[in-house]
Amino acid sequence: MISNHNKINNIDNNKKCTLHPNKDIVFFCLDCKLIPCCIQCTSSKGEHHGHKTDPLESTSNILSLMNNFKNDIYQKVIERIEINETILQESNDKYNEIQSQFDINNNSLKKEIKKIHDIISIIELDIKKQLETTFENNTLINTIITSSINNDNQILSTIINNNNENENDRTTTIEKLNEIIKFNDQQIYDNGEDFIIDRDTIKIIKQYQQSLIVLNNNNNINNSNKLNEYDNQIIHFHNQIIDDIKNNLKSIYTLDNCRFIIEIDENKNKFFKWDSSKFYVYIEDDSFKFKENEGIAFKDNCNILSKLKNQLPSTVMLLDRFNQKLTPGILPDGVKSLYLGDIKQELMIGSIPNTVTHVSLLDGFNQKLTPGILPDSIKLLYLGDIKQELMIGSIPNTVTLVSLKDGFNQKLTPGILPDGVKSLYLGDIKQELIIGSIPNTVTRVTLKDGFNQKLTPGILPDGVESLRLGDIKQELIIGSIPNTVKEVKVFTSFKHQIEPYVSKNVKIIK
Repeated sequence: MISNHNKINNIDNNKKCTLHPNKDIVFFCLDCKLIPCCIQCTSSKGEHHGHKTDPLESTSNILSLMNNFKNDIYQKVIERIEINETILQESNDKYNEIQSQFDINNNSLKKEIKKIHDIISIIELDIKKQLETTFENNTLINTIITSSINNDNQILSTIINNNNENENDRTTTIEKLNEIIKFNDQQIYDNGEDFIIDRDTIKIIKQYQQSLIVLNNNNNINNSNKLNEYDNQIIHFHNQIIDDIKNNLKSIYTLDNCRFIIEIDENKNKFFKWDSSKFYVYIEDDSFKFKENEGIAFKDNCNILSKLKNQLPSTVMLLDRFNQKLTPGILPDGVKSLYLGDIKQELMIGSIPNTVTHVSLLDGFNQKLTPGILPDSIKLLYLGDIKQELMIGSIPNTVTLVSLKDGFNQKLTPGILPDGVKSLYLGDIKQELIIGSIPNTVTRVTLKDGFNQKLTPGILPDGVESLRLGDIKQELIIGSIPNTVKEVKVFTSFKHQIEPYVSKNVKIIK
């Protein structure tokens, strides 16, 4: 009788490691869901170095692997394909919209430039270069997402279809799993024999390894996050400025991304609207008289802040590429609201004056927030898709309201949001919440349209008394809403039931 060990040695390439094709699979990693490993996987430079392992011949582990593949991993493979398809569809939709706008931009460009072609030809080339550079970046994003998803789906589809070498064999992976498990369960029960490791069993083990590798690669999260990198520029022409073209050649167009749409007021000053405020774009030698809810925005070419101390309004925005070092005193006392984009100089303690009570860190903000950078005067903090990890102490204890905007992609480990926060607004954040992410001091939570994280019991802490719900994407479950909640306001966009998840004495406002 040929031993199981000899049978394994005679099996084809299905026994080869997916990560190291020249090495045979010889172990199960007990610390990583029984993922099959080769000698190189467990070497000093391998991902599973120092982990507990069992030999491949372990019957109990093979049975556990088969059942885990059937009951858990296989379903996740299917879910990954569905998620990938959704992301791919969103990617193609965005890309098609950008492509359409790209064509509109070019047509508009040609039409307007033709009127003053002899004067504006150099500007025309400059605009086209900017448009094409952004379009090429969008094309690259689309190519990366498409290639990544197609690669994942090719592997996963092969697993689903069992990669049958025999054209007449249409047995799926799940059918083969059931067949192997049923046969070996009966053999072990009837004869007390070891699990029979044949060609099909090794093939399933290989497919299990391939599945875990793909499922653990986080490509779907990376691809979903990459959707936010698309930049749909829109070109606008201002006919009033074209009439004065000789003196305003570079003012006849603006390239706007989705964040700001530049407008021109009656005095030919550029401005945009953001957060219910009107921001004038600073141009040297221009004079502004600011009204309530009006602020000033500085671009990348500004090195003038220190000269404008007594002229700044209480609301200031530093736009992407702003490149002046904010030594203490550059932003004067008197500034109350501060908006920061992707500024290029690091902040230091004292960069933000103690008069500031409201800070908004916009998408792309990429500076470290070491403790003390945000002063204790801040009460309101709004965070977009910032790029540096927050640390305990980044947010001062004086902050009472935190709003995490769509695209916020930082882990909220316990302590990041400090005790003292009482109101919390959550948009379409990208990292899952855990117990302790929200401090016990929070009494009011608003889940805004697009919020897409599971609210397992304990995520919303005891202490929350008021809850507001918009178009959240995940179903509530029993225990999602703590017993301390006294009032739930349901916005018209909320699409789920609320009554089964709150006690009868909770006031529901619709």
